[in-house]
Amino acid sequence: MTGGPAVLVGIDGGGTRTRLRLVTPEGVLLAEGEGGPANIATDAGQAWESIRQALELALSRAGLSGAACRLVAVAGLAGAEVSGAVARFLARPALFARLDIVSDAYTSCVGAHAGDDGAMIAAGTGMVGLAIAGGTTRRVGGWGFPQGDEGGGAWIGLEAVRLMLRAGDGRARPTLLSEAVRARLADEGAEPMLWAVGARAADFARVTPLVCALAEQGDAQARGLLARAGAEVEALLAALRAADGFGALPCCLLGGLAPVLLPYLSAGAQAGLSVPRGHAIDGAMLLARRLHEAAPEAPGDSQPE
Repeated sequence: MTGGPAVLVGIDGGGTRTRLRLVTPEGVLLAEGEGGPANIATDAGQAWESIRQALELALSRAGLSGAACRLVAVAGLAGAEVSGAVARFLARPALFARLDIVSDAYTSCVGAHAGDDGAMIAAGTGMVGLAIAGGTTRRVGGWGFPQGDEGGGAWIGLEAVRLMLRAGDGRARPTLLSEAVRARLADEGAEPMLWAVGARAADFARVTPLVCALAEQGDAQARGLLARAGAEVEALLAALRAADGFGALPCCLLGGLAPVLLPYLSAGAQAGLSVPRGHAIDGAMLLARRLHEAAPEAPGDSQPE
């Protein structure tokens, strides 16, 4: 972990999964690895285990030993902006010679604009907008589920489950969507009316593909949920551009839900979006390269963005 040639590590850790990439300082891709959720605000232990799993898988695929490399890493992790979250993660055994932790929103924005100034809205398990202009960062939304992240996959799943619960106890008439959610949860061996007790964001997000499938088939209630999510995207976009110095930035719509929600945006909002030049893991790799080039042998500290 601390000796041998440097290997750059880029990590994209969200509420549902982790991706990790190994690259030489010269830019040669060595391997990638995958892991589970990596939200350090809700479960730093799970995040550490997900990253360890992804790292071991990538090292194995590359035919490398971690002990024989000097791993210089930047991790964009969900929850990194929450007070104490980074410290809880760093209290666990070190996996890298150097590690800087920023938010996954920050690495997404850096990657989307290849390191240039720009803005982005990430629509995945959660929903967040972030912009970088002249070294200043502006963030809107993404304040965690269930109190925030409106329009994201967890929120869509929660709203669908709420519809099912209202139909299940007689407060509303059953619909195609409510019955489909009930059947899906029952097929998983759960009691549908009690399933949500203790469920996490990633659990609710697993309901969202069902909503998307019904919307594609023309179900009005499912399409209405996605239209509400699209309105949240537009609200984030307006808030990002309202601040001085941020109004003219190019903005990208990113994340697994981006292609799903794009048709639900107004024509004006769609026309104002740019094609992303990269992804969150590309942003993490760019930052890891900067970290290595700035101080190739110096120990690093970790601060969230």
